[in-house]
Amino acid sequence: MSGHSGSKPVIALTGASGFLGSHVADILLAKGFAVRASIRQTSNLRWLEGKDIETTIVDLENAKSCDSFLSGSSGLIHCAGLVTATGEQQYQRANVRTTENLLARAELTWKEQCDDPAFVLISSMAAHGPAGLDNPAVESNSPAPITAYGRSKLAAELAVNGSEWSFRRAILRPPSLYGPRDKEFLPLFKAATRGITARLGKSMTGLSLVHGWDAAAAAVALMQCDQATGTYFVDDLHTGYNWQELADILSSTTGKKIRTLQVPLVLLKISSSLLGRGRAISSPVLNPDRIRDLETSGWVCDGSLLSTTTGWQPKYSALTGFANTMDFFKEQDWL
Repeated sequence: MSGHSGSKPVIALTGASGFLGSHVADILLAKGFAVRASIRQTSNLRWLEGKDIETTIVDLENAKSCDSFLSGSSGLIHCAGLVTATGEQQYQRANVRTTENLLARAELTWKEQCDDPAFVLISSMAAHGPAGLDNPAVESNSPAPITAYGRSKLAAELAVNGSEWSFRRAILRPPSLYGPRDKEFLPLFKAATRGITARLGKSMTGLSLVHGWDAAAAAVALMQCDQATGTYFVDDLHTGYNWQELADILSSTTGKKIRTLQVPLVLLKISSSLLGRGRAISSPVLNPDRIRDLETSGWVCDGSLLSTTTGWQPKYSALTGFANTMDFFKEQDWL
């Protein structure tokens, strides 16, 4: 690979200050890469502090800024994106335009400077749409996203796959992510320590899970594997958990007997409406898109193609991953 910092190949990384991106940075460093991380003026660098990472302020919609960011790199892992927004236009700008710009600038920059570069996009299962335990999502399915976020991630995927770029491209579609450094599952763990969990609605049969460290390792595996092209789901290779399995895992993690409360979705919809759209959007439960996600058969995927192609294997099951996450929450005094 060309694009080196000293003797190390340089990988450009967006979203490095976030939950998944910071794990990607750690794994790249452990594998001997030099990491050049794009940040914003407002980025919280807590998870990057004290590490041998080059940070640079980048406007991902600005051609000159992206040219400088990509110059001398051997590849890009594009983690940055918007998960919560007020509407379609915000998602399109943050998730699609930035991807299109990075693709275009990589085409020009790498053509002159780099041999065999790779562009890895972190997408989401939301780009595919829902799938239940009885019919897990696989890469050959036709995507049918049901939310504005999912549609924006699919549009970004089409930008990656839709043109004859001169470099190798691969797309990673994680399902529900959890793990150290992320607070998304914190309410679930807080409730479990009190002996309760909730089943939201009756439609969902289950969901797939992947630990943040494992998803990050999968992204790096796609970067390193010359045969990896196209789209790949990633999970912990359990191919989905039903509600009873999740309750049992929470019980094992907390040492508490877990009682599952059934919460009708109509209550969430009423609460979301009363809260108001502006405030509901920032809620992990009352966001209208999140409620729409719960009105489906589930969010289950089969990540075996990724494993077959790259040799990647998960480090964590839900059982060991929940225990690891619980330990982290306690260390941070979040629980």
